[in-house]
Amino acid sequence: MRSIFIGSTGGEPGQTLATWALAVKLKEKGLQVGFFKPYGLLPDTGTSAESGFCDADVLLIKDVLGLSEPEEALCPVMLTENLIAEVSGSHGERLTEKIKGAFREISLGKDVILIMGAEEIFFGGGLSGLSDSVLVKLFDASVLLVDRYQRDNLTLYSLLSLNSFLEGRVKSAIINHVSPDRMDHVRTKVVPFLKEKGVNSVAAIPEDPILAALTVSTIADLVDGQILCSPERAGNLIETFTIGSKYLLGSLSIFKQVYNKIILVGLGQPTQTEKTVGGIILTGGKSPGELVLKVAHEHSLPLILTRADTFQTMEWLEKAKPSLGRKDEFKVHQFLKLIDQEMSANQWVEALL
Repeated sequence: MRSIFIGSTGGEPGQTLATWALAVKLKEKGLQVGFFKPYGLLPDTGTSAESGFCDADVLLIKDVLGLSEPEEALCPVMLTENLIAEVSGSHGERLTEKIKGAFREISLGKDVILIMGAEEIFFGGGLSGLSDSVLVKLFDASVLLVDRYQRDNLTLYSLLSLNSFLEGRVKSAIINHVSPDRMDHVRTKVVPFLKEKGVNSVAAIPEDPILAALTVSTIADLVDGQILCSPERAGNLIETFTIGSKYLLGSLSIFKQVYNKIILVGLGQPTQTEKTVGGIILTGGKSPGELVLKVAHEHSLPLILTRADTFQTMEWLEKAKPSLGRKDEFKVHQFLKLIDQEMSANQWVEALL
């Protein structure tokens, strides 16, 4: 059995998306794939599961892989911010034994186990004695590192210092969120340098509007809203949102008479210059009139009704960083497509096996 550790250098580089994408590729190979997150960090309220509270990544990947193991085995140590200090130090040995026992349980019958680390591999979630580096060596895992590109020196230092510290276990690296104007430089300078220094497989992934997009359905959840019409369009991809009305053309101009609204601007094709309306949020909880609904139906335009006012709704949208969910499977396909454009198919996966 092989263990693969997916680590993050920090800054939300897309660790969960990379884990999901890797799981898809391994399953395509016909392998029995398991998942393990040694410890999860919860908000104060946690994420609800049938068995109680659980890490959102665990619930997602368990669903993706169709795993039957209980959440407490897939993620044996569950913490909130205020509990980290309590389980550090002298409790480390006890927690290590608990993690090792859970890992043995979830490994039965598996060819590969994907182990997902903390939000930043350098610090290991604040658990002294249980840092990601300790766990990598404990499970003799090969490592996929996901890095959010900012500057050459930061990326090179992060990847090379970690590869050295982990005794050459970093077999693949994904440099994510590279701005389009830096892609050629990263491809021709940074990637070859990393390979020359011992990282077998490196892919640079550009900033991509599809990876940043939200669906109408996700937005409805974020604003605690109800989709009034065209639920079949709940998968519309939304690039941005605005209170302005410049996109309300033709018969859609009737919505200019609706004052409490937020326009959801749809994500068009790369060659498309004109923006289109992908949905409209009606704020304040007041249902629209029949004529407004009729126009929305004619355009197959989803309307979301929320009780929140316009200001609060915009604030929610601007601050939203929703967890990846099954509705976001389109992002996995796009992520894999972008990787395939940068290297030969499956090269980054083979390097980890």
